[in-house]
Amino acid sequence: MRGTNLAGARGVVERRGTRRRRAMANTELLKKLDAAIAEKNLLTHPFYQDWQAGKLSREALQLYASQYYRHVEAFPGHLRVLAARTEGSLQGLIRENLAEEENPVAPHPKLWRNFAAAVGVGEDDITCCPALPGTQAVVQKFREICGDRPVAEAVAALYAYESQVPEIAATKMEGLKKFYGVTAPEELAYFAVHQETDKLHRAAWRGWLEEHSGGDEEEILKTTNEALDALWGALDAVHCEKQEARM
Repeated sequence: MRGTNLAGARGVVERRGTRRRRAMANTELLKKLDAAIAEKNLLTHPFYQDWQAGKLSREALQLYASQYYRHVEAFPGHLRVLAARTEGSLQGLIRENLAEEENPVAPHPKLWRNFAAAVGVGEDDITCCPALPGTQAVVQKFREICGDRPVAEAVAALYAYESQVPEIAATKMEGLKKFYGVTAPEELAYFAVHQETDKLHRAAWRGWLEEHSGGDEEEILKTTNEALDALWGALDAVHCEKQEARM
């Protein structure tokens, strides 16, 4: 009996040690993810810098509204695909996120179209506008990550995206009201919603990564940087187009 008790005690100690090592590894991973996000924070992009300074033309806002809609429209599909590949608590987390995106009272693509209308982009314009290469790339990259990459890599990429959104949304609303004459609640609703809900999403993705990531750290960081580069590239597309239009 004594030997059995000792073996059981050793097993408990070993399991605790394994959990402790995993938690430490996940903490280090999150530090590296946060550093990558800080390095490529979208609020430092020249397009958003111009937004915050009131330097964007109405045409530039219209182009942005038309192009970024592709990402907004595609995002629920990315979540749906990832949810189908998961189970348990993670699937529940993703489905909650998806339910918010597709809220029948205020689906997020519709909220974006309300914003687009406020800067002069009609329904036909926003759905028929050809996608720029950078816009196509961000949609394709998130589709690939959520559909084909290991789950931990997909969660890290979504964390990298949604962790930035609350501050971006707040900054956009401030600029729209201060410089661009967009002030009505229904015109700003997309940003108001994301300023709050993505705080919850940020915490949820981070919480899962703290507990479960368990993937190849190098590959997780690589995929995260690909997602960050694609998001940056989508802004490059509209910023470069805006610059060329001035010439």
